[in-house]
Amino acid sequence: MAASEALDAGAAAANAALPDAGGRPTAVPRPGAYANLDPDDDYVVGPPEVREHCAKDLEAAGVTFKSAPIPVHTQKKSKLVCGAPEVVVFLKGPGAIQYNGAPVLTCGMALALASFDRILQKEALARFASPVARIDQIGTYNCREVQAYPGTVSEHSYANAIDLTRFVLRNGRVIEVLRDFDKGETPKTPAGDFLRVVTRRANDEDVFSHVLTPFFNAAHRNHFHLDLARFRQDGTRPETPAP
Repeated sequence: MAASEALDAGAAAANAALPDAGGRPTAVPRPGAYANLDPDDDYVVGPPEVREHCAKDLEAAGVTFKSAPIPVHTQKKSKLVCGAPEVVVFLKGPGAIQYNGAPVLTCGMALALASFDRILQKEALARFASPVARIDQIGTYNCREVQAYPGTVSEHSYANAIDLTRFVLRNGRVIEVLRDFDKGETPKTPAGDFLRVVTRRANDEDVFSHVLTPFFNAAHRNHFHLDLARFRQDGTRPETPAP
């Protein structure tokens, strides 16, 4: 089996069926999709719910991991409710990508990151004939509000988000969000095209609920923010003025 086929098989196995609130299997829109698609819970604030059979799903998706408990708690100073009932250290995904620091994430985010591994490796091989060997990330768990929107709890507070800055290919090529992301109508470089395509695929294929890029605002000029919030937001395209 080819590497790309193995990645696809892992995503399909991990996401073949998920239980609904009554424990009944519910079809997933596509393999590897973990974004919240339920419009009825958009205003629910709090840690994500426990995913049944988390360890089994992670293993099926090709994720090497270990438990990293961050109990749900109320921060004394800010009064924010932080932590999550189900957190793991993401040691390695199906794409065998190393991180500068092993991400600490909810089970759902670890599964979504495994799907993103698959997208990254397919697009890197297609453009550069070299896979991604390493990703630099600048944060997962952090009990805080959204910096640009005071009063709004960040998904980082639940270890339900990750910020990515650089992608290093096996051939040594470095692709940086700050330097290489191209906000023009059509990216002018292969690096810019790579960054544009992988983020739009992550959004359009429902891998994450939020995919925020430099298109979203200046705070994201140097990184991609990926999370599994209960509401959706596409930050991979220029803002379209309201009619």
